[in-house]
Amino acid sequence: MAVVSLLAAASGLTLMSAPPAHVQARSAVHMAIVDDFAISRTVKDVLVFDGDYASEIRDKIADVGADAIATKGSFSLAIPGGSVVKAFGELSPDAFDMSKMHVFLCNEKIPSYPCIDGALEVTKVLGVPDENVHGFDKEASPAAAAAKYTELLKSHPSIGNEGAIPSVDMMLLGTGPDGHCGCLFPDSPEIKATGSGAVVLAGNNENADGDFVAITMDVMNAAKVVIVSAAAAARAPMVAKALSGEFGAFDCPAGMVDAAEETLWFVDEESIGEFDGLDELDEGELDGLEVAPPE
Repeated sequence: MAVVSLLAAASGLTLMSAPPAHVQARSAVHMAIVDDFAISRTVKDVLVFDGDYASEIRDKIADVGADAIATKGSFSLAIPGGSVVKAFGELSPDAFDMSKMHVFLCNEKIPSYPCIDGALEVTKVLGVPDENVHGFDKEASPAAAAAKYTELLKSHPSIGNEGAIPSVDMMLLGTGPDGHCGCLFPDSPEIKATGSGAVVLAGNNENADGDFVAITMDVMNAAKVVIVSAAAAARAPMVAKALSGEFGAFDCPAGMVDAAEETLWFVDEESIGEFDGLDELDEGELDGLEVAPPE
């Protein structure tokens, strides 16, 4: 199977000679990736799959986790709720030393608290100690819970705090068709706090079923590695908007994600279908593509 790597620069798209080695290795095993290109506006690497990419999410978690533990003795991972967490939950318990992983939440809905319940459900299976899974204080008000979580992120030894904003080793983010990620919704007070230095905010939004607490875009962008997951046709307009860079200041939170080291967009053929940048390629460049079903 061939993998096409593109660079979407301001002057247009340029065909690259070969995909990164880690992409070649992963593709050889899973045979699910169709395309691989980079958006230079904020340096986003976009991997297009022809099917479910949960195993590729797990591969990346395993790689980053093992490297972090080998380098500093711990691995900090921030997760949302939803299908991305399901992919994480099927990680091999032998991927790395699970006792050295610390799991944090990107957001939580109040008073149902589905994110911490979902996190504990999968981390128990992986063998992560419960005390290493850090939820929000269920007894505190949303504002107080946000303040306490801010202090946790600023002081936990598994998180980098050399800069002004806490930096987790890795973050997983789901997206919505409206462009939200985590509980940061378009044109909301929480997304408009970007650049303020805030770490965790409390908010209220009907799309989050009411009260919620959530990390800010500043924390998302301070993370070393971020995977942004956006599959299915319903997300195609949002993906095209986010990757094009042509959106308003706060109307596409997912497009604002720009991690400290690596921002990976995982999409499928349906969700990438409206991204105009691909149309600039000479069709002849794609003749060698072979689309194989995922393992």
